[in-house]
Amino acid sequence: MNRAHIPKALRVGMSRMHLTSLLSGDEQAPSSLPEFFNWAKKPVLDWQPAAEIKHLSSEVTLIEDGLVSDFALQWQVTGADVEMQVQEKVLQDVLEYCRVNQLEEAYRALRKLIIECPVLPYSQYRRLLSSSQLRPLRDFLLQMYVDLVDLTSDPTYHFCSRCKYVMRRRRDGTYNCRNMTCEQLSAKLRLPPQASIPKHEAEDWKALTPGVHRYGTLPGLWEIQLAETLTKLGVHVTLWPEIDQFDLLVEFSKKVRWAIDVKDWSYLDEERLRKVDYRFDTTETFIVFPDERNDVLRIEVERQRLEPGLGGVRLKLVSEIISQAKKILEKKNHA
Repeated sequence: MNRAHIPKALRVGMSRMHLTSLLSGDEQAPSSLPEFFNWAKKPVLDWQPAAEIKHLSSEVTLIEDGLVSDFALQWQVTGADVEMQVQEKVLQDVLEYCRVNQLEEAYRALRKLIIECPVLPYSQYRRLLSSSQLRPLRDFLLQMYVDLVDLTSDPTYHFCSRCKYVMRRRRDGTYNCRNMTCEQLSAKLRLPPQASIPKHEAEDWKALTPGVHRYGTLPGLWEIQLAETLTKLGVHVTLWPEIDQFDLLVEFSKKVRWAIDVKDWSYLDEERLRKVDYRFDTTETFIVFPDERNDVLRIEVERQRLEPGLGGVRLKLVSEIISQAKKILEKKNHA
């Protein structure tokens, strides 16, 4: 962030934060911008009012490696009107347009595109704009994708091994993904690097805006991964059924059907959990979290306390969902 051009929202937010500290008798919150940038790298729980946030790891900070942390981004969009607070409202506009016009297949095609191709050659992008499936959403695609060279200027463009989005160049000349989870998983899974492209070739490429990448691509990676795993087991899976009423419809038979919402959260937000409705047209409704988040979320412990207030919705880890699916299939095969 350019400290010479501080957004008004940051100044207002910092002032409110300092006022909160004064009113609570805790004056540890920063009162100036230099203090804020240093403070934002420290654990959020060091600030006394933040102790009221449940399920928050002591390692969580507002800034990670010079970027806004996953926690801060999730915290930003908690409230009465989540969609309006999201950086790229175009995602909500697409959803509403497709529901009004009953464009389920077009919606599914667009969602897969922004997850699987956050960066693509202009020739491919042009073909997609005129394809029969995506033509109804052409105006939205024009908003979602920008010229890669307008997004960032680098001598060479490098792409994340996991999400395939353009990486950022650090001051020391190295590159990393804009998302810390991608960085950690790429290292843990030893994902092979993506091919880089020189600047003169980048002029013929398009890339998603950072907001669409953050709120469309990254969560969608977990959704597609779970769908592919279940499909390989032999289960029928539909992504974003009924134009995104939930994330996955998993059908073992006409009588056994699951509704799944996949959540990649940095902490358990009880208000947002309660917004997931139990689906009476399915046998089970699950909110599913990646196992990689469990060190922070502690699903096995917290669900005992939370599930009684969720109207039948159950909390699971991805590994538990896969294990449960295998048991159903084994029983079905031996029937």
